[in-house]
Amino acid sequence: MVKRNRIMFIVALALVAVIVASGALLVLSPKDEGTVLRIGVLPVIDTLPLYVAEEEGLFDQEGIDVQLVEFNSAMERDAAFTAGSIQGYFGDLINTLVLRKTMDVMVVTVDYRTLPDNRMFAILASPNSGISDIAQLNGTPIATSVASISEYFMSEMLLANGVTGPVQVQQVPAIPIRFSSLLSDQINVAVLPEPFVTRAIDEGAVLLTDDRAINTTATVIALRGEWISENRQAAESFLRAYNASVAKVNEDPWTYDQVLYEKIHFPEELRDSFDFPPLSPIALPTGEDLQRVQEWMTSIGILTEQFSYNDVMATELYG
Repeated sequence: MVKRNRIMFIVALALVAVIVASGALLVLSPKDEGTVLRIGVLPVIDTLPLYVAEEEGLFDQEGIDVQLVEFNSAMERDAAFTAGSIQGYFGDLINTLVLRKTMDVMVVTVDYRTLPDNRMFAILASPNSGISDIAQLNGTPIATSVASISEYFMSEMLLANGVTGPVQVQQVPAIPIRFSSLLSDQINVAVLPEPFVTRAIDEGAVLLTDDRAINTTATVIALRGEWISENRQAAESFLRAYNASVAKVNEDPWTYDQVLYEKIHFPEELRDSFDFPPLSPIALPTGEDLQRVQEWMTSIGILTEQFSYNDVMATELYG
């Protein structure tokens, strides 16, 4: 099943290329004046500093015109990046390495790095599955999105708990469907990100393990290498503004509750129970982070040639 789903993942990537080549994808019209940096974002809590930097005028203070372009799925975002509609995106190392095989894309900063006191991803059992410990899985399919950051973190969480044998993966790419299917006992075990984890636990799901022991990069911001080369000062200005925004968010994320509700669709009922994880100040992923994710991608067949650190990381912005 996993092999078949990974083939479907590769076919989906090919379909994106066909859509782009045929001109069927809507391309945003470029702005005539000045340097514009269009960044693709998804409705997840990690993107809050980008929205806050926009709302608080931090990008303007640094003299850079940043436009956030919203997407509902990672596939739509990656198709837009491939088509040239956006110059950067919020994403992860996995989608970045897939794009790097054919495009000049560079990571400019970590967005979120796992922390020992806060979770972002977790493996949960459904309310009536009878599973209360990760040792009880015994071949039970785990619902996640195949060949994604979700599957990678599933693998890392299982490894951290001493689960090293074959795992049956059930392909359920849409997080809301995975969430509702878990709570209705249509699936027994699933990987979910926050705030779905907190909400699922509140509604009866059983926490089996989470990512607090992993210590690795979860999400990143990446830009076109060519854009960085042509706009070095603007790239540095972007990072300064983003870093200032991270500091504001980490001081009190609920100051920006309306952004969370309106842009990220954060469920208001979780405000009092959700432990908002601190987001990462600007930094590049470590060499170990890159090596670990490349080894995993190679093991499942979505990466055949590994990249060096300088092939993927915009180290020149940290000189």
